[in-house]
This record gives sequence, structure tokens and C-alpha cells, in this order.
Amino acid sequence: MELQITTLMEDGDHREALRLMAEQYSGPVKRFCASMVGSLSEAEELMQETFIDAWKAMPGFRAESNVRSWLFGVARRVCIRHLRKRDRRAGLLQRWFGSGASSETTDESAVDLDERALLRRGLAELKPELRQAVLLRYQVGMEGAEMALALGVKPAAARKRVSLGIGALRDSLRPLLMEPPSSTSPQEKKDEPEQQPEQQQEKEPVSAASGPRIVRP
Repeated sequence: MELQITTLMEDGDHREALRLMAEQYSGPVKRFCASMVGSLSEAEELMQETFIDAWKAMPGFRAESNVRSWLFGVARRVCIRHLRKRDRRAGLLQRWFGSGASSETTDESAVDLDERALLRRGLAELKPELRQAVLLRYQVGMEGAEMALALGVKPAAARKRVSLGIGALRDSLRPLLMEPPSSTSPQEKKDEPEQQPEQQQEKEPVSAASGPRIVRP
């Protein structure tokens, strides 16, 4: 499919190239945009904007780039442009931690929702360039030169961004993922040793001085 799209762009058949590109990548691009901006409803519009920008940019496409990395590079720039039009941090937190639950997640378990909320919170706290690298690597599945092309950096820099992003994400989530404290209160723990002598006294055998106990029928 990639070779076919590349050939169509080189031949100037941009309309057909765009159709095949949308058929192949509309879903992944939409998910990437949703993760970038924190809104599934906005992602639909951003996906369409990505393909419009890609169509406009097709005359400048160079065959040394592969279609997927080139397209996700376009999507990344579209999302950055969108985020600059609003308060990025406040917008993400408002959408991810609003009081109303999305109708698309009502069937999911509470555990899944909690885990997604934690992950989204961690992603929201990452620097934009680190979040982009983490999403391209683990959500889109890019690596190496392809990811570097999408980010517009060298492969070594792309790998470093992923590493830094994962490290920062792990640090931000660590306090949230700690196990809850034990259900036994300190007072209960303090009282436990005091009960032991009584328990031991009940189990002690009767001494010989007190005489044997006679059980009558």
C-alpha cells in the first residue's frame, strides 16, 4: 500500500493517493491526535485537517521518506498548531478529569477507567516533545528512522526523547500507583501484644498445687 501511495504521489495523482492514505491511516491518525490533545471529539476534526494538510503538501513529498512517518509528521504539526490556540494544560485536565463520564467509556470497568486516567495524567505532564515521542513509539508503533522522520530529528535524538519520556512518566505515576496503607490501624497493632498474655494464660495447664480437676458424670 505504501509503495502504491508513493507512486501515485510521484505521478501527481494526489486525489487517489489521499483516498488510499485515508483508508489506510485514518484510524491510527485519529487515535494519535486524541492522545495529543486529550479529546476524542476534537481528534475527528484534527484527523481531517491532517489529511487536508497532507494533500496540500504532496507536491513537496520526497520519496526518501516513507508515507507513514511523513503523514504522522503532518499530524504532529497539526496538533501542535491546535494546542497553541488554547491553554494546553488547563484544557487537557478539564477534559480528562471533568465530572461527566464520556458515553464511550460507560461500559468500561472502573479499574480500566482509573488506569487510563492515571496514564492520561502522566502524559499531560510530559513536555510536548517527549509526549509526541512516547505516543509515536508505543501507540503508533514507530521506531528508529521512521520515528525520527515523524519527529523531524535524528534517530539518536528520537530514542533519547522516548527514554526521557518513559522515565518522566514512570516518576510521575509512581506516587499514584503505591499500594494503599494496611487496614490495621496503629492502635490495633499496639493492642495486639497486650492480648497475648491472656491467651497464653488460658492455654497454661493447671499446676499440681491447685489439685486435679474432677469432672463428674
